Amino acid sequence: MKYIILLGDGMADHPLEACDGKTAIEAAHTPNMDRIAAMGCSGLFCPIPEGMPAGSDVGNLSMFGYDPRVSFSGRAAIEAANQGISLAEDEVAFRCNLVTLANGVMQDFTSGHITTEEAGAIIETLNETLAHEFPIVFHAGVSYRHTGVIKATAAGTVTGLVETVCEPPHNISDQKYEPYLPNGPAQALLRDLMTASQRVLAEHPVNTARAAAGKPTATSLWPWGQGRALTLTSYQEMFGLTGAVVSAVDLVKGIGVCAGLEPLTVPGATGWIDTNYEGKVAAALAALNRHDFVYLHVEAPDEASHQGDVALKIHAIEAFDARIVAPFLLYLETRPESRILVAPDHFTLISTKTHAGGAAPFAMCGHGVVPDNAVCYGETEAAQTGALIKDGFRLIHRFIGDTPLDIGGNNE
Repeated sequence: MKYIILLGDGMADHPLEACDGKTAIEAAHTPNMDRIAAMGCSGLFCPIPEGMPAGSDVGNLSMFGYDPRVSFSGRAAIEAANQGISLAEDEVAFRCNLVTLANGVMQDFTSGHITTEEAGAIIETLNETLAHEFPIVFHAGVSYRHTGVIKATAAGTVTGLVETVCEPPHNISDQKYEPYLPNGPAQALLRDLMTASQRVLAEHPVNTARAAAGKPTATSLWPWGQGRALTLTSYQEMFGLTGAVVSAVDLVKGIGVCAGLEPLTVPGATGWIDTNYEGKVAAALAALNRHDFVYLHVEAPDEASHQGDVALKIHAIEAFDARIVAPFLLYLETRPESRILVAPDHFTLISTKTHAGGAAPFAMCGHGVVPDNAVCYGETEAAQTGALIKDGFRLIHRFIGDTPLDIGGNNE
C-alpha cells in the first residue's frame, strides 16, 4: 500500500464577500480535489487543539499524526532538526525572520520574498559581526526563514528564553510592531539583538542592491518560535512505514526528520507561488518507489493569505490542484492499492492575514476508502457529510488504518 498526503498550507478560510460568500477553496477551480472527494470521503478535522497557537508547527504535527499537546516543543527546534543542528540541553533555537520594518510598522515579514542567495549573504555577515557580542549562532535557511541558536548559559536560563513571549511576524502584517517586541525574561537580549541587526543591515550590499532595484529591503531580524530539541516516535515504530517529505520549508522537513522520514530537497522549491511544482511531484513519485509514504507540502496558499490577497490565494489553490493533486490521481490509476489525502494544516484568514483554529476540510480516496455523499471539496461540503475528527492528529491514523475508511457520520 502507498499512502500520499498532499498538504495545501493555510488553504482553509471563512466565507468571503469578494467570493460571493464562498471560501477561497470553494471559489477556486479544483476539479482534482473535487474528484478525490467524489471518489472517496471527506469531512472536517481540527488540526489545532483548543488553546494551542494556530501555527503551521502545531498544524503539521497534527497532520503527521502526532498530538501537539504532547509533542510540541517550539517551531524553531523542529526547523533546526532539518538543518542538521543538534541542540544541547542548554541551547534554545529561535526562528529568525528577515523582515522589513518601516515607519514603526511590520511592512513585510518576508522582506519582499528575498532570495535564498541574498539572505544567505546577510546571515553570513550577521554571524561575522554579531557573534562576538551575542551568544548566538545563525544558520541560513530558505528565503527569509532562518534559525538562531542561543546558548542559555551565556544568556540567562533555558526556561527564561523559552518563556519569553515572541510574536510571529506574520501575525502583525501592516501593524505597529512595537507592542509585539519580545516580552519576558530574555526581552533585553532579544531586543538588543534586533537593534544590532538593524545597524548591520542598514549598510549591507544586498540591501543596497535591492533598494536600487526598487525591492523591499531586509531591515531587521525578528526572533520568535523558540524551543528545545524535539523527540518523536518514528513512523517505522508508529505505523510500520518508511517515508519521505517534500517541502520548501525547514519546519515541515524537520518534523519528517524527527519522525525518521527522508527529507527531500528540490531545486527551485521556494515556499512561494513560483515554487517548482513539477520538481516536487517528481521527487515524491520517485520516493514512492522506495518508500510506502510521502508527505508533499505546498506553502503558497498560506503566503497569499498573509498578504490578504484573495485572487492570489485562489490562484495558489488552483496551482496546487492542477500541478500537485492531478499527477497523483494519475498515479492512483496505475497503482490502485494507494490512498490520497488532501487537507490544509490550519485556516489562514484573508480577513485578518493570520492563522486561525477551527474544523478544516479533508478529502481522501483510494484503496479501502468507502465513498460518502460528498460531490466536491470544500468547507461547506465537508461539513455536510457529518464527519468530524475533533482530535485532528487522529486523521492520519484513520487514513493509514487497516480497516475500510468509512468515517462518514462517525464523530470523534
